[in-house]
Amino acid sequence: MTIRSKPLRITLIVAAALFIVIALFTLILVLIFDRLFLALLAQKLAISPNSPVYESWLVPTVPIYFSVYLLNLTNPTEVLAGARPHLEEVGPYVYRERRERFDVQFGNGSESHTVRFKYRIFYYFDRNKSINDPSTVRITTPNLYFLVMTSSNMGWILGDEGPFITLTAEEVMWGYTPALVSFLRAFFGDKKVGLFATNNGTNVNEFVVNTGAKNIQDIGKIYEVNGQQILDIWDNLEANMLNGTDGTVAAPGLRVGSTVEFHVPDICRSVTSYAVDTTTTQERDDVEVTVFSGSPPNSTDPLAKWRTDMFCTKDSGCPPQGLLSLQRCAAKKGADLPLFLSQPFFLGADPQIAAAFDGLPVPSKEKYSTWVHIEPTTGFVLEAFKRIQFNIFMENTDSKYKDMKGPYYFPIAWIAEIAVADKKSVDMLANMVLAPRKKVPLILTIVGAISTVLAVTLIVILVACVRTRSISHRAKRNGTVSPASPVITTTSTKESHIDTFTSVTSPWSSTKPRAPETQVTEAKPLLHSPSHNDPTAPVA
Repeated sequence: MTIRSKPLRITLIVAAALFIVIALFTLILVLIFDRLFLALLAQKLAISPNSPVYESWLVPTVPIYFSVYLLNLTNPTEVLAGARPHLEEVGPYVYRERRERFDVQFGNGSESHTVRFKYRIFYYFDRNKSINDPSTVRITTPNLYFLVMTSSNMGWILGDEGPFITLTAEEVMWGYTPALVSFLRAFFGDKKVGLFATNNGTNVNEFVVNTGAKNIQDIGKIYEVNGQQILDIWDNLEANMLNGTDGTVAAPGLRVGSTVEFHVPDICRSVTSYAVDTTTTQERDDVEVTVFSGSPPNSTDPLAKWRTDMFCTKDSGCPPQGLLSLQRCAAKKGADLPLFLSQPFFLGADPQIAAAFDGLPVPSKEKYSTWVHIEPTTGFVLEAFKRIQFNIFMENTDSKYKDMKGPYYFPIAWIAEIAVADKKSVDMLANMVLAPRKKVPLILTIVGAISTVLAVTLIVILVACVRTRSISHRAKRNGTVSPASPVITTTSTKESHIDTFTSVTSPWSSTKPRAPETQVTEAKPLLHSPSHNDPTAPVA
């Protein structure tokens, strides 16, 4: 192969160099792409009016459903006579949540990485998803107002009210006005008694959190709740600390084995969730999420035990296994009630607690535990399954309890708060964030490989052409220095004593016709000694 055009050789050299540069550039991009991608993503995820996720942060678009399952006491009279309580589940009563952040103020100067806002939740009844109309169903349940008054040694003013009361399901959930409070409304105001009496749009919490602008790992980190940077409820300093986020955001990069903390103002404490597994979203099998559980993977972990024990109090000690006391938190909010949280049907709690009741099913961890599914690249909470049961401590301390046994951790209701990102949101996340992170390095690798192959091919062609051209030049030089010249060989025979000369044409000689080869007979030298057999030799 011969390349006679100098511009063509230059073109090949430039092309090979260009492909080498492309290959090196793509290699560098592949090595740094993930870090660069995450850095750019962090700028987009930070809480800012210019962020593409700011509007969904203000008013989350993920549909959230709040389902309530009430536990109806079917034999209140028998319980007061000493029988075992029999409970039946009534529900669900489903409400669509609307969460919103408002009065948003971003910090200035040294506080530029913080944002202050107010947060509230509205609940809208969904009749189609509910079992029936809660205003038409009667539920017998522990009388919270009675328990508040007796714990304050004011039971004597309650008249005929007893430990149990029958209300509509709606009143049990969203509150009712007791007769005494209604009578004294001028003094006490329009106060209601119910599990969620102050929750529907009126329970406003104010937060100061980190925007993540300086470090995305700090996004959502709480600095202040309702004007407090540290609580004054628990006996232990660490228990009073504000740890983690508000539960709606998390830092990117969470993997199995990591932990995440959420601060929950309604229970006056921070809780820890443990990354125990991975799974895929309900909407797409190619979007992987990290599974977080409220239960530690190792029940004997001393750190996990301490996270529970630090909320024990000096006056009442630690609650039974599987229960979480809300009494001090409730008292702080103006309702001194011995409330306790647990998982539904006392899952994971001391078996003796559930054994005191009839009608409770045996709970399964999969169906009744709390799970949070976080997408690790962004930290978005794509799916959450929060399940909590509300219980009230009841013991026979008043004549109105009659012959009731106990004490009981009496279940009132359990709730399931379910948030699952819809397909549109998951598709947007997959197409705009997750797919580019996977595909761009692959494309860069392919481009780099093709560029490398092309560069090597061009280099091989150039080397081969240069060698061929070099050989050709050497051949031409050799033909100029050694012109056509004969090669003479000499032969002789004893018989004739005659030498012959043969002319051989050089291979580089001209191709013109030549004269036939001739032999020239040469006489022997004159001084050559005669042979004895030569008859013509002269006699000495």
